[in-house]
Amino acid sequence: MMRAIVNNIYVFWLILSVPAIFQMGKLINSGFDASVAFSLEHGTGEMSVRLMLLAMAISPLKAIFGTKSWVMWLLARRRYIGVAAAGYGLLHLYVYCIDLELFNGVWRYVLEDAAQFSIWTGYLALIIFVAMAVTSNNAAQRLMKRNWKRLQQGVYVAALLIAVHWVYVDGEWIGAIIHFAPLLLLQIIRISIEWKKSRFNTGSSAASD
Repeated sequence: MMRAIVNNIYVFWLILSVPAIFQMGKLINSGFDASVAFSLEHGTGEMSVRLMLLAMAISPLKAIFGTKSWVMWLLARRRYIGVAAAGYGLLHLYVYCIDLELFNGVWRYVLEDAAQFSIWTGYLALIIFVAMAVTSNNAAQRLMKRNWKRLQQGVYVAALLIAVHWVYVDGEWIGAIIHFAPLLLLQIIRISIEWKKSRFNTGSSAASD
């Protein structure tokens, strides 16, 4: 029974949605108050980053731990995690626009902010996120062929842009390092493992010759 619940995709989506439900509930109860929207900006952005990093960590985890059941469980849900990351990114943009009163017709602040390096890096990362989310399905993969893989690899560009966005907006780098350092470590270990395998395969081929 418990296994069926854990493996149920709708339950998984509900878990991914819980933070958004609480955040939107708080915003709705405030009457979409700009100060409340401002208080939600960091949380929505942070949730988007955490899900993105989790999705990116699955491949190095598979390289390190192989096909263990928990790794394969995550791998089967990687697309959903990535789509949720894009969703929280859009929610982050939404509360940001409420904070700047865009929906009250105040465009000036949004346009002024968009010209700043700290802000347009976030916009560009979100565009990549959304493009990846929209094409995260089998039909798009068949239609785009090799280009699908290239687009999905854009997550590394998005990650770099988000790291820059985080540091410049928050004015500090400790939070960004705490979040990004584990992924960087996993990638280093993954590259080391793949390099050793490559050397072993090269050595084996030379020996057989």
